[in-house]
Amino acid sequence: MPVMVRLSPGRLVRSGAAVVGCLTLLATLGAAESRPDLFKIDLRPTEAAPSASGVALLSPARSPFGIALTRDGRVIFDVSFTATGLPAPSTLGRFDHYVLWVARDDLGEMQQLGLVRSGQSVTSRVAYNKFLIVVTAESGAGGAGKWTGPIVLRGFAPSALLENFSGKTMFNGGMPQ
Repeated sequence: MPVMVRLSPGRLVRSGAAVVGCLTLLATLGAAESRPDLFKIDLRPTEAAPSASGVALLSPARSPFGIALTRDGRVIFDVSFTATGLPAPSTLGRFDHYVLWVARDDLGEMQQLGLVRSGQSVTSRVAYNKFLIVVTAESGAGGAGKWTGPIVLRGFAPSALLENFSGKTMFNGGMPQ
């Protein structure tokens, strides 16, 4: 007995291949939902702002040659960041704005990406292989090259998922490796 699949109202397909195709599509969609999105960074709140949330979307920066790279071969990413649920900065102390930062995974180099306002997007570029993104409450003009206020949101780039955290001082009882 042939299997019949309804593709649209009034149209039936009598094919085993159609059934296999539909089942493959459904399985693929289900698998895609269980994998982490490697171009999306969900930022987690800290105790300073437990109701805050943020998302950074990465896309490889374009160039006439395909993907843009730095001189030493690092991929350049376009970053689009949006935060919601941020409390007024003044509720955290003597702060008047939020700043989006990117830092290498060893915190050896940091870059200010822009001012953050709840519900508005910040766009910038990042050229680190492994990095973290943080939002901090700051006061004054800022731009000193380092954050000084409390971190309210934090997240790691997908490349940091490949990191061996046992070699990090903060994860091995304070003993450098």
